[in-house]
Amino acid sequence: MDYKYLSASEKIEQLLVYRACREERQYVALYLSALRDNDLQTVEDFESFGNSTRHIIMNRREYDRGQLFGFTQKTMNEYGWLDNARFRNVERIEFIDRKGWAVSNHITIGEGANGKWCCGVSYSTGGSGGGYGLSVWRKVYDSRKECLKAALQELLNLHAEQRERLKDDPTNFNATLSNIVVKQVHAMLQETTVAKQLTLFFN
Repeated sequence: MDYKYLSASEKIEQLLVYRACREERQYVALYLSALRDNDLQTVEDFESFGNSTRHIIMNRREYDRGQLFGFTQKTMNEYGWLDNARFRNVERIEFIDRKGWAVSNHITIGEGANGKWCCGVSYSTGGSGGGYGLSVWRKVYDSRKECLKAALQELLNLHAEQRERLKDDPTNFNATLSNIVVKQVHAMLQETTVAKQLTLFFN
């Protein structure tokens, strides 16, 4: 049966067996209380986020987080998941270690609807790597410069961590390639820091 046609008691039953993570429990409690108290306005608000207990709780939590970046539309994708994060002024900055090869070391920065910024970082040290993209779950920055500096530092930190963790694993940690990337990142970070200092000096 379609979720919206379930009775309040049936929805409560589904909520009670839903395995919420710690961060979701407050949303489960609020929705549960609204159903028990027949608070139709609150119930309607929760149920505007999906057609199942899982969609409702997860989408509502993500929606609240997205408001830190000014994303307030309730837009769902074809699978019923919230899809309202549209970062603007997105920049991807690449650090090339080998010409003609795919770029695996790069940072991405983007601006939310309210002027707040976040970043994504991708890294590779040869046979090992990882990363993450722009997301409302990332740390919030007040300016592009602050965000850029943080992204550059994060890329440096990831290479340093890999250098230590894989120091006896040359297959996964190619020191030559890592050094090429780190040198480029350091140079850009220094430029960013100097530019900020000059701005403070002349202001």
